[in-house]
Amino acid sequence: MVRRGRIGLDRNYFALPHPFWMIVLAPSLAFLLVTAFSPDLIPPSLGVVRTASFYVYENFPYITWLTAVAAIAAHIFEGLYTIKLCYDADMTTSATIKWTISTLLFGFSSILLRLRPYLQKAKRSQF
Repeated sequence: MVRRGRIGLDRNYFALPHPFWMIVLAPSLAFLLVTAFSPDLIPPSLGVVRTASFYVYENFPYITWLTAVAAIAAHIFEGLYTIKLCYDADMTTSATIKWTISTLLFGFSSILLRLRPYLQKAKRSQF
């Protein structure tokens, strides 16, 4: 039997983002961080991408750094918002942890495209 929360949803509900977002966002975030903080780690086999990363890092270091910090901050705030959403929906601790980690890694694709629509649907079905 599925235990229901305050708004009539499965308290253990969790779904990963669409694979497209997983393939695009996680490596992009990692690449941005490497470009901003240690571009020497970019493998030479990436050729033009490595050259472009060095160019951006050397000519616009503050913009690169600020972009990376802003991306990290955005993902952290999204993770905190996810914790709030899960708490408000009375989700289990394990579901909250899964949603938070997913949101920290994949950002909006986890919270906006998976969790919020599910919570809104559950609220509508309650009335």
